[in-house]
Parts: sequence; structure tokens; C-alpha cells
Amino acid sequence: MKQNKGLSQNAIDFERLAQGDLKAYLKTHRKPVTRREFLATGLLQFTAAMTLPSLYNILSRSGLAQAQELVCAQAGLSDLPPVITFNLAGGAAMSSNFVPMDQGRQPLSSYGLIGLGSSRNLQFDAEFANQAPFAAISGMLAGIRETSSPTTRANTVFVGKCLRSQDDTAENKLSMDALVNKAGVRGSILPNLGRNRNDSAFLVPPSPLEVRSYADITGALGVAGSLGSLSRQEQGKLFEMTQRLSRRQAESLHSSSGGRQLAHLFECAVQDNVRLVATEDPGTNPLSDQAFSGVWNINENSRRSSRDFVFGSIVYNVLKGNGGVGNLNIGGYDYHGNPRATTDARDVTAGQVIGQILESFAVMNKKAFLMVTSDGGVGSQNSEVAGNNFTSDRGTGGVIYMIAYDPMGRVRASDFQLGHFTEGQAADRDFVTAGTVERGIAGVFANYLSFAGQLGRFESVLPRILGPGDLDQVVKIFA
Repeated sequence: MKQNKGLSQNAIDFERLAQGDLKAYLKTHRKPVTRREFLATGLLQFTAAMTLPSLYNILSRSGLAQAQELVCAQAGLSDLPPVITFNLAGGAAMSSNFVPMDQGRQPLSSYGLIGLGSSRNLQFDAEFANQAPFAAISGMLAGIRETSSPTTRANTVFVGKCLRSQDDTAENKLSMDALVNKAGVRGSILPNLGRNRNDSAFLVPPSPLEVRSYADITGALGVAGSLGSLSRQEQGKLFEMTQRLSRRQAESLHSSSGGRQLAHLFECAVQDNVRLVATEDPGTNPLSDQAFSGVWNINENSRRSSRDFVFGSIVYNVLKGNGGVGNLNIGGYDYHGNPRATTDARDVTAGQVIGQILESFAVMNKKAFLMVTSDGGVGSQNSEVAGNNFTSDRGTGGVIYMIAYDPMGRVRASDFQLGHFTEGQAADRDFVTAGTVERGIAGVFANYLSFAGQLGRFESVLPRILGPGDLDQVVKIFA
């Protein structure tokens, strides 16, 4: 930077700082310690402008107690299992893979409207710890078996939730992100990862970090602007100075109401920044776990914007507690009008991802929950022969999947199905969690809390939605 010889040294230093030339300043000066030295260099004004607004904005939106939760909470300490949601956008054949039964858990007389033909000719495969029924021709089951081990599936339960929803729309309130967040699942250094393309049930979720490449995760934790040109060591020094300053500012407020709590807020928030910028990998890189990266077939030569790297990065960071709920989405699941060979191949792809998620739970030794959704459903020509092409949308015959894994052993489940199908090959609209998509998601959320051993939290998150008698009918998965 060209210097003006008419300026004093302090004025030159301040000009350097104002123009973002902090690197030059750090190289030529010892670290300021006293308040006078901070004032002389201009760093006092600089750091105050950098740290105070974001904290004050948080405090102005909520009380100190809520702010403490927002700024200082560590989600890694949550007693609730991690949650992944996987959405097949468009209206996949969910009920043509897992086979829904009637109220007595017996096969319907026919599945001709959903491409499986007469039940007399239908071959079943039982899978998972609770022997969930799948069509033997299920592409999803084939994909799950391809990418997960028998041991993993033996410690997993699968429950199909019979559900009516709208076709081909993101307006179905299929997201339970906000419910899980309110129950206590939050990321320690990142928000929810990936945007759930569906509307939220009951509550408004926190804003997620949209992840299209691994760089989106590292960028969210990095230092932006002109400070981004500093080395990790220089960034760490800068935040260490900021930490001392923030503590000094907060201590001056001790005499005011809530001052001691405010001091803690300043200190914990800036400590996190020091840790993050001073660490090359603050625990977000899925390649640091060889077994995990093997599940997703990713390595240093993989394109970090590839689907497997993105999905693997989201799952890895959610399982580590770095992020909140993880949301994965795949398009192209609007099945009607496509040849059956094409749709069956997409089923296999979806199953492979489900298997990879389950195997991720296993290799990271994490008790975790997976929900698989789609927009509505799909129907075929009514035929007694299995394998017909899908010809129309059919949201009345929809299913979503609840899948729970525990590395300690078999998850307990009392059933493989929530709700049931009628002889019209549609989800019964009179079941307690039928009627609206939101009530269906309330049922999924109740099973998630039960799996966590925390069903008692249901009423505090969703008061008066389902009564105790309703929960007795709805809960199928247990801790």
C-alpha cells in the first residue's frame, strides 16, 4: 500500500486497518495489550464494530435466557438422536415397494392400482428387525441391500406411515425440522443442513444452510471479506485479540441487570470463533473418517460438489452434532408416464441412498432416525399382473417411511405400519393421524421421541395435537 509521508505513524496504521491491510499491521507491530494501545492503533473501533452488532442483534430479538441458548448452546450435548430426512421430489412409488396392509395387518385382495397386481401372485420379502413387508420386486429394497450390511439392517426397524398428501407440490407440510429443533436438536457450529423442500408442519423452522457443495459448509465457518486473505494463524491472532476485548467490554456491564450473563454470552461466542478460525478442519470434513468416506465412495479426488460428497458431508456433520437436522433431496421422482424400467431404476437409486444413510449410522456408531418422504403418490393401470407402468398421480395411496437404527442392538417396534390401507388401495382417512399431512407428521414426531426415550416432550412441543389415548395407537417404535 502506498503511504502518505505527511501522515503520522499512527494515522498510517489506522489507514492500513481501514483499508483491510491487517496482515501488514500484524507483521510490523507487536500485539496491543492495553486499552490505550488499542485506541492508538484503531483496533478498538475495528473489533467493536465486528463483534458487537451480531450479538446485540441477537439480544434485541430475545431475552438474555433465550440468547444464551442461541449463542452458547452445544447441540452435541443433546440427548436426542440425530435426524436425517430424505425427500424424493415428485411422487415416488413408496407404496409399491413397502407393501401396506389392511387394519388387521393382512394383505389387501389386490394391489393392482399401485402396480403390484393381485395379492395372490405377490411375492413378499421381510426385511429389518421388525420384518417389514416389501414386494420381492422392490427396487428400493434391492438398493438398500446393496449399500447396507445385514448387521446394520438387523439393528434397524422400518415402519411405513400410510398417508394421503397432495401430488407434485412442495406445499405438503411434511417437514418436522421445526419440531425436532424445538425438542432440542441444534447444531453446535452449524444450523440445519440442506433445505427441506416441503412446507413445515405446525411451526416455522430456523433458516438452514443450503449445501450444494462441501465448500458451502467450510465457507459458513470461514472468515469473509478482506480478512479472508489472512492465514489461519493470523485469523486466530485477530480473534484472540477480539476475545480479550469482548471480555473487557462485558465485564464493564457486570453492575447492570443481567450483566454477568451478558459477559458469558460475549465470551462463549468469541471463543467459538477463535476455535473455528484457528483450526484447519474443525471436524466437518467427512474424509477424516475413512470408514465413513468408504460408505459414500468419496476421496480427495472426488468432486466436492458431487451428490455423494454433498450428501455424505450433510450426514457426517449431523451425526457429529455439528449441524441440526440434515435434509437430502433428489428430483425426478414424478413417476407417472415413465416406463416401468425407468421408475424401477430410480427406486434402486433411492434405496442405495437409504442404505448409505443407514450404514453411516452404523460406522459412526450413532443411534439415529431417518424419515423418507415424497409428494403424494402414483397409480398404475388396474391390473392383476405386477409390473405395469405408472400412469397417474395418486396421492390417496401414499406412504412415508420411518426408519430407526441403534448400534447397541435391535430397536424395539410393535408394528411395521402406522395407519392402514383400505380395500380401495388408499390410506384410511379415518385413522387418528390421517385427515391432514400435519397430523401424519405429528405421528412420525411422536415415534421419533419414543425412539429417543423422550415421549414426554411431545406435549411441550405440540400441545393438544394428540392425546394420551391417541399416542397409544400411534407409537410403534420404542427406545
